[in-house]
Amino acid sequence: MDEILKFILQMLAYGGGSAALSYLLFQWLGKTWIENKFTERLDLLRHQHALEIQRLRVEIDAMLSGALKLQEKEFLVLPEAWVKLDEAHGMVNSLVAPFQQYADVSRMSPAQLEEFLDGTEFTTSQKDKVRNSHDKNKSYQEILFWHRLHKVKRSFFELKDYVARNGIFLPQELEFKFEKIANILWSAVVSKEVGHEAEDWKMQGKGWDKVREEAEPLYLEIKAHIQERLQSHARK
Repeated sequence: MDEILKFILQMLAYGGGSAALSYLLFQWLGKTWIENKFTERLDLLRHQHALEIQRLRVEIDAMLSGALKLQEKEFLVLPEAWVKLDEAHGMVNSLVAPFQQYADVSRMSPAQLEEFLDGTEFTTSQKDKVRNSHDKNKSYQEILFWHRLHKVKRSFFELKDYVARNGIFLPQELEFKFEKIANILWSAVVSKEVGHEAEDWKMQGKGWDKVREEAEPLYLEIKAHIQERLQSHARK
């Protein structure tokens, strides 16, 4: 208001007429009003822009945080999944291998046999069966086979359960490979078990063929895939 009053007094001092005064006053006030409105609008746009930047920053931070947490979880899951696969693969491979080595218990003295049996996981009745058997080697190998088979199945199911629980943290392609190799290993175990019970060497050989021809190449693929993923996370 002080500026407007000053402007009017200056116009009157210079002898400006009422019409000229009104026109100049309207022009001056209109320009000031437009500038004020422009300033208000600009301030509003700046405020909205700042709010949008802040919203995007929060959204991007949340996305990055989620991605980092997912990568961190995958970084933990992958090594453990590999350990379980490596263990199951090795145990299945050992079980179905065509060439097996066993201790020659039939040549042991009674004292040696007792010491040897004490170091096994055989039950008391199983130890008695070996001691009293006319063919100690055959009895020992038969009992040992079922103990080994039990451990193989336990290792296999640990692998299956771990992948099932943590598959959401694995790349879909890698999860599919884990499921595929688990099915191959299980098929090899079944062939060995059924073949052993039926004393069918051909069926037992199928288990070995599955591991060598199907599981082994996929095992190496999974190993390379996991190494690549871990190295990628390390670089990031």
